[in-house]
Amino acid sequence: MVKKDTLVIIGNGFDIWQGLNTSYKDFERYYLAHRDEILRKLWIRKHKIKDGDGRIYEVSDVELIYGNPFEPGNLNNEFWHTFEASLANLDSYRLNLFFGKEKKDIKRMQKSVKNAGRILREAFCSWIKTIKTDNKNSDFRFGDNCVFINFNYTDTLQKCFGVDENDIIYVHGEACDKDSIIFGHAYHPYEPEEVLMGLGPRFQGLYFVESLLYETDKRVKDNITALAVELSLNGVNYEDIKDIYVLGHSFGEVDIEYFEFLTGTLCYSEDYEDSEEDLYNRIQYAVKRYGNDSSVGEPILPEEIKSVQKKFQTEQMYRDEVIKNEYSKALGIKIKDFRTSSSTAKWHISYHTPMDKKRANVLMKLLNCKDYRFYDNIDSAIKNLLVKI
Repeated sequence: MVKKDTLVIIGNGFDIWQGLNTSYKDFERYYLAHRDEILRKLWIRKHKIKDGDGRIYEVSDVELIYGNPFEPGNLNNEFWHTFEASLANLDSYRLNLFFGKEKKDIKRMQKSVKNAGRILREAFCSWIKTIKTDNKNSDFRFGDNCVFINFNYTDTLQKCFGVDENDIIYVHGEACDKDSIIFGHAYHPYEPEEVLMGLGPRFQGLYFVESLLYETDKRVKDNITALAVELSLNGVNYEDIKDIYVLGHSFGEVDIEYFEFLTGTLCYSEDYEDSEEDLYNRIQYAVKRYGNDSSVGEPILPEEIKSVQKKFQTEQMYRDEVIKNEYSKALGIKIKDFRTSSSTAKWHISYHTPMDKKRANVLMKLLNCKDYRFYDNIDSAIKNLLVKI
């Protein structure tokens, strides 16, 4: 059996390099073209809203929740340009003002928040399924010593480069399996505070917003736990890794923890005792971050951040155990605790724009990686990795 000594990290730029329409702009076009069809499929009606000039607009729950409900219309370019990160930009203060605080108003808000998440998930998964990879039968193949950490949903590696599916770890799911698809931000991995539901209409609205934020979070550390298990099952030993190739990945903020994991700098979860003070701090954090008038700008205190982090650490510790137990049950083997040590591998990083290079360079230095090289396109980065057949 060939020793696995090379990791290849595949990002969206890899599929774009192969001519696939997988940008957020492509998703925006799909969403706008199929929005009405998706609403009918989900049995969700549009909202009729009258603006200040008496004009009536029809918008879906997506535009209502993620846009400005007082100025209805399609979401702006900034939302779509940073789509996944934009899913964290919710404003419960403004939404509470729009929907109102009567019991019926709170129910309307709850329904709209839930529907916004349903619509976007249906749209995103349906779009991913439409992206078809041609069988190009490339004259080049990757070596059997490679294992692929694939952030994409497509089968480009198999169809274009003949990669064995067993050597590919899909971090965010596969297009062929709708339930496996993961997308979203990485800013709210902790569960919403149940106590908010008993504190009045304003706090109930905040709870609904926190619920949507939790549902649209990628749960990066869950994915890292699963990734660690799959690397171990694929026979990857970190002391054997000589080279790590990053092809078409933008080093976006939402994925930084994956690189922390691969360089052995990721902090792991620890249990802690909850207290009334921690609960108070977490409520203050939620109100200040998601529930206040943004013009007020009340600062979030360090102790409030710490209480949120402590709660998340405990939740994560239990989820890690669940994930490992699920693997153990499915495979009939005991999954050991798998953590990376600091890697001495050489990194080979492709970039698309100078800003991409700058962002990657900052991260590599932050993670104390000393041996890395940049390439201004994927062709240059991949030249010494492919084998002609």
